[in-house]
Amino acid sequence: MKRGAFVAAVAVSLVFGAAAYAIHVVTAPPAFVPPPAFSSSFADPKPATVTKATAPVAAIHGYGLPVRLLIPKLKVDAKMLYMGKTAAGNMQVPGNVVDAGWYKYGALPGNTGTAVIAGHLDGLKAEPGVFSNLKQLQVGDVVSVRDNAGATVSFSVRALKSYGQNDQPAEVFSSTSGSHLNLITCTGAWDKTAHQFAQRLVVFTDRI
Repeated sequence: MKRGAFVAAVAVSLVFGAAAYAIHVVTAPPAFVPPPAFSSSFADPKPATVTKATAPVAAIHGYGLPVRLLIPKLKVDAKMLYMGKTAAGNMQVPGNVVDAGWYKYGALPGNTGTAVIAGHLDGLKAEPGVFSNLKQLQVGDVVSVRDNAGATVSFSVRALKSYGQNDQPAEVFSSTSGSHLNLITCTGAWDKTAHQFAQRLVVFTDRI
C-alpha cells in the first residue's frame, strides 16, 4: 500500500469492516462508519461483549483459538493475531504486513458461524503483504486454519467479491447457518486524495 495509508493505519489501529494498511471492517446497528483521515471500513453489526481486554469472546467449542493461516496456492503460512474493535467500532487490523488478524468477536474458524480474517495488501515500501495475492484465489481453492490444539480445519473458496467505500455488506460478518471463513484485504485503484484503496476484496469460503 502507499506511504500515507500505512502511517495512518499504524497510528490509528486500522480496520476493514478490516484489512490492509487501508483495509477494513462494519457497527451496530449495521451502519457504515468511515474512520477519519485514512479510509472507509466495514463495521461489525454485532455489539462486542468484552469479558477480558485481550481474551477472544467467541464460544469455544469444537475448534480452538486460531494460530496459523495456511493458503497453499499462495504459499501463505502466517501467524494469527487477535483483533478487536477500534473506539469507532471498526475491526482492527494487524500492525504489520506479514501476520493475519482474526476478528476475536466473531466465530472461531471451523465452528458454526462466520470467522473473519484480515490481512494487508502491501506495506510502506510496497513490500508484499500477507494478502498481496489474495485476488488470485479461485472457486474451489483451499484455505486452512490451525488452532492452538494442533487441529486443522479447511475451507473451500465459494466466491470473491469487491466492495466500494460506501457499501454495507452484512454477509461479511454474519451467516444464517454453516461454518464460514471470510478473508479481507484492499483492492482497486489507489486514491491519492483519500490515501486509501478504492475497494476491499472479500474471499468467501465454506468449511469442507
